Amino acid sequence: MLVECLHVTCPACHAPTHVLESRRAPDGAAVRRRRECTACGRRFTTFERREPELYVIKRSGERQRFDPGKLRAALHRAAHKRPVSDGDLETIVDRVQAAAEDSGGSLGAERIGELCMADLRELDPGAYLQFAGTLPSVRPEIAAGENAGSVRPVGKDAGLPRKAASRRGTYE
Repeated sequence: MLVECLHVTCPACHAPTHVLESRRAPDGAAVRRRRECTACGRRFTTFERREPELYVIKRSGERQRFDPGKLRAALHRAAHKRPVSDGDLETIVDRVQAAAEDSGGSLGAERIGELCMADLRELDPGAYLQFAGTLPSVRPEIAAGENAGSVRPVGKDAGLPRKAASRRGTYE
C-alpha cells in the first residue's frame, strides 16, 4: 500500500509542487515521481517506498507496532558503560527487524528477547546479563548460583555497596 503525500513542497522555495510523471522504480520496490515546483519551476524526483508493517505480539496476546527505537533504547541501557559499539547494537536491531519481516510481519516479544540475548552473549557478557535482568522470565542459566547475574566482584562483602563496605573497613 503506497500512500502519496498530498503536500510535497519544493526543496528550494518550499512552494507546492505537482507531479509530472509516475512510474515504478527499476527495483520495483518504490514509485518514482518526477515533480515540478509551481512557483520557481525547479524539477526534482521523489521515491516513495512502502514501509512494512511489523508487529510485536506481547505475552498478553496484544499486538503492538514494532518500534526499532524502543528496542534500540533497551539495548543501549543494557550496554551502558560496556565495550559495545552503537554499530553492534544497530546490527542487532536490524537482525530483529529482518526476523520479523521473514516471519510474516509479526514476532513474539519473547522471541525478540531471545534474538537480542543471543547476539549480546557473543558481544559482551556484562551487557548480556544486564539485558537478561530486564526480562520478566528469569533464565535458568542466569539464576544458577547464589550470586549469579551479578557483575560485582565476589568477595567477603560483595553484597554490600562499595562505599558501605569501605566504611566498615573490610573492603580492599
